[in-house]
Amino acid sequence: MALTPTSSSPRRLLGRPEARDLATSRLPWLMGVILLWGAAIFTRLIWLQVVQHRKYQVQSEQQHTITVPVPPIRGEIRDRRGEALAISLKAESLFATPRFFYPDFRKDKGERAWGNPNKKLAQDVASQLAPILELPKGVVADRLLKKSPFVYLERQLPASKVAAIKELISKAEEEEEEDKPNGFKALAFLDESRRVYPRGSLASQIIGFVNVDGQGQLGIEQTSEQLLAGRKGEFVAAKDARNRLRLLREQYTQVPVNGSTLQLTIDSTIQHIVEESLEEAVRLSRPATAYAVVVDPNTGEILAMAGTPRFDPNQLLPRKFRYRGEGDLSPAERDELRRELDRQRAARKVHPVEDAYEPGSTMKIFTAAIALEERKVHLGERIDCMGGRWVYNAKQNAITDTHHHGVLTFEEILWQSSNVGAAKMGIRLDPATHFQYLHKFGFGEPTGLNFPGETQGRLPIPAEWSVPTQYTLSYGYGLNASPLQVLMAGCAIANGGKLMRPILVSRIYNDKGSLLKEAKPEVRFTVMSEETSALMRESLKGVVSQGTAKKAKLDGGVEAFGKTGTSRKIINGKYDPKRHFASFMGFFPAEAPQYAILVMLDDPAGDADGGSVAAPVFKRIGDAILRYRQGGGDAERGADLKLSLRDWPVGETDEAVVHIQEGRVPSLRGLSLKAAIQRIVMAGGVPRVEGHPEGLGAAQVKAQSPEPEADLKPGGVVIIRMGAP
Repeated sequence: MALTPTSSSPRRLLGRPEARDLATSRLPWLMGVILLWGAAIFTRLIWLQVVQHRKYQVQSEQQHTITVPVPPIRGEIRDRRGEALAISLKAESLFATPRFFYPDFRKDKGERAWGNPNKKLAQDVASQLAPILELPKGVVADRLLKKSPFVYLERQLPASKVAAIKELISKAEEEEEEDKPNGFKALAFLDESRRVYPRGSLASQIIGFVNVDGQGQLGIEQTSEQLLAGRKGEFVAAKDARNRLRLLREQYTQVPVNGSTLQLTIDSTIQHIVEESLEEAVRLSRPATAYAVVVDPNTGEILAMAGTPRFDPNQLLPRKFRYRGEGDLSPAERDELRRELDRQRAARKVHPVEDAYEPGSTMKIFTAAIALEERKVHLGERIDCMGGRWVYNAKQNAITDTHHHGVLTFEEILWQSSNVGAAKMGIRLDPATHFQYLHKFGFGEPTGLNFPGETQGRLPIPAEWSVPTQYTLSYGYGLNASPLQVLMAGCAIANGGKLMRPILVSRIYNDKGSLLKEAKPEVRFTVMSEETSALMRESLKGVVSQGTAKKAKLDGGVEAFGKTGTSRKIINGKYDPKRHFASFMGFFPAEAPQYAILVMLDDPAGDADGGSVAAPVFKRIGDAILRYRQGGGDAERGADLKLSLRDWPVGETDEAVVHIQEGRVPSLRGLSLKAAIQRIVMAGGVPRVEGHPEGLGAAQVKAQSPEPEADLKPGGVVIIRMGAP
């Protein structure tokens, strides 16, 4: 039979489908899987690159960078003539990244998992660092192991210590082994600024100090914190593969702004005169403390303000007590530490603005001025002082004087400081009028200085007055006031009747030297007429020439006027006749006062009064200021106010550490004009300058006459010849 072709499909072998059928049936599934896989990858990429982008960027930055704070340079504090009182110098601080000592450290979902530390490695590093840092080894090791991204080991290191530590780091890198971790890789340095007080303890209570973080803790450093501090910055520093910071490639996330410079009204030379005079007063009279204020009565500018004891803001606590608990100290060391802390607390109190006391007899000048202004009394009027004892009310204690005065004139009541006479003038005033005048004199409210801890005192309103109140107010009891309040009130008598606001910061500059703000004299109240002021000035001259303050008489025929004060202290709720404040407030030159000085001794030894212990201190200060003026030292220096003081040498003008023997000519060759004048004045002489070249800031003393160590009489002339260095 013959075979014939057919049109039927070929047979499938073994029942399997053809390849074309396989492709046709499976391709959609395969493409679906590929598309789903691609979509999953794309979705994951979108999740990682878009949704989670910030999270992983932060993690990457945390692994490869570290954020380091950058403090600004704190502004300078200068005196009225541009002398540096507080400056900031560049210093390096040592810090560490503790996670280097935690081999298992990791971050998961923003949380740090530290794991177990490599204590041996930290101890090895600490044992080498501790002797250089002068810290206990345990303290250094604890800081290295602190669970923190960033930790300071020591702030503001001296250059010698920085060099020694860098040498350790270099040596460790040279000796590094691949299988052994190098703990010094965790260390790095950061540029900071270190606060330095070139004049040591000079004006320390006014200036204050800063803590290790650069925050003001007292005085101007505290009150002007925002101006001085500036604005801090920060940068992100990259780390290399060996975990070392690449500080040269920093990226600022916030640029620091340096602080402003403050120019004070303080005159460093007058401040030094006051401080030395108070130290002498403490030596002679042994009071609990002594303090004084010097003010320009016409402007309210504070030229000096000081109290005892003082402190050095460069060295707040002996190093041996740092980083040691009380349990680590011996009994003798604990006693020493307590005494030091007590002394520091006492030294940091600014008595002229913080202390409130009953002014005593200094208030008599205000009673007299008010009565004179109100025409309740006249010059030369004779007032019966009752033999020094006046029983004005049978139910009240008698008013007494220290002497049995009979009839005294208006002026003599002030000269002899009669309580009875002052009380008789005071009660002629209407109580409301009396109160209003005392209020205008500034009693019972802050002076406007805005100084930390300033007291406003207390002046009772007439509704609170009892029977004896107006009597006692007239001679200084029944109200409280700070020494600065009393002195500013006295300035109103000296300057023509105007109560001035005290000024301590005269100018503010930015870090480029541009003037931002200048304080102007401000009259708070006009208290009395110029006529009454002139009559009071003339009347009060007799207090110095023939009254209770003969020891305040100045040399050279310069007239002064003022008033003594001896006010009893309240001890255990009652007045103690043997415990008192002794004070003298004086002004000179009498014809046109330029200086107002209040001296206060708190509880001097013996039965001393203001005329015997405070008036001589006024004389010492006043005579030294007059010598200083004769040497041309009171002229303000304005040419260099825009210069930075950070690089100025301070050693030769640091009068706080230079010993000057009064009555002996000091050695002056090689000194600047300023330093030479200061030393001559403190030795009791009057400087005379010859060879006054241009560019005085660079001039030096080339010759002097008399020679060093020669005898120097009070007011003796010392000739200094200036020349180029």
